[in-house]
Amino acid sequence: MKYILFMVLSVLLFSPVQAKESREEKQAKLDAACEVAREKKLAPMRKKHIENCVTNNEQPSREACESFYADYGGRMGGHAPLFYDLPACVKAFEFQQGVRERHS
Repeated sequence: MKYILFMVLSVLLFSPVQAKESREEKQAKLDAACEVAREKKLAPMRKKHIENCVTNNEQPSREACESFYADYGGRMGGHAPLFYDLPACVKAFEFQQGVRERHS
């Protein structure tokens, strides 16, 4: 997951600069930055849960624990996804809302 986010962000940030960036391109960059910031916070938490899972034999194998916690921090059951309150995510959300307000 983190490798995919890194690749997306790399492509978005290091692609040839165009004369004018579209709103969709800017939104994609902001969204990617948000996901990278979230992953930085979630990765150590996910690792801790996986280690606890292995130590406590909650799943039959390490691979099963890793699979179980692979989406940790996303929309889980009735819980909201974690860390969308980070500054990069707030910026992406506010930019997106600016688009919606203009179309209303």
